[in-house]
Amino acid sequence: MPLPNIPVSLLQEKNQLATDERFIWLYEIVVPTDPITVYRFAKQTESVEFQGYTYSPFPISHDPINRDRAGDLPSTGLVVSNMSREVIGTLELYDGLVGQTVRIYLTHSLLVGANQYIAEEEFEVLSSSATADSVQLSLGSTNLFDSKIPKQRMMRSHCRHRYQSAECGYSLPSTDANYLAACDKSLSGPNGCEVHGASYTAAGLTPIHPDRFGGFPGIPTPTTGGGI
Repeated sequence: MPLPNIPVSLLQEKNQLATDERFIWLYEIVVPTDPITVYRFAKQTESVEFQGYTYSPFPISHDPINRDRAGDLPSTGLVVSNMSREVIGTLELYDGLVGQTVRIYLTHSLLVGANQYIAEEEFEVLSSSATADSVQLSLGSTNLFDSKIPKQRMMRSHCRHRYQSAECGYSLPSTDANYLAACDKSLSGPNGCEVHGASYTAAGLTPIHPDRFGGFPGIPTPTTGGGI
């Protein structure tokens, strides 16, 4: 991992003949429980408080983070102790954690109290394996072939906004008799944007729908074979 931003004071501290200060590796492993669980480990003999979270001491380490001049995405391997059999149980329950996020932080004992770090890397679990002694996670960046590009699609009749998000804007109190708990994402459908606007009117409020509709009704549709 290239570390171009190490403060000079830390380098001077590192080069002393004797010091109690040290670099600290911290790890976050996301587990897809409901709600989400995040395992936080420290490669230390004592707990570390960092950015409002407690990182527990645990036998954990990672390989050098590989980059090359060809522009390949960074990758590494993570090794976690399996002596207590806690981690292997998580792997068995959640498909080996494949696809889950792992974050690695490098900080220092002189920085951790200020919630500062020297470097941060975020990976995705590509594969996993286990032995009686340890669990190995192969980490890499998100597979670009799995990404939806573009992230949002422009459609005539379907709203792209998540219902009741800031973009959607539907915020009629759920205690109101006119409140609608769901939306069919259409403009003029039986439970669409216009109907939600009417629910505001029925409640005596100024409607903001269908002005907030997240589709694009102006997109033309073919009227002849291939023509517009």
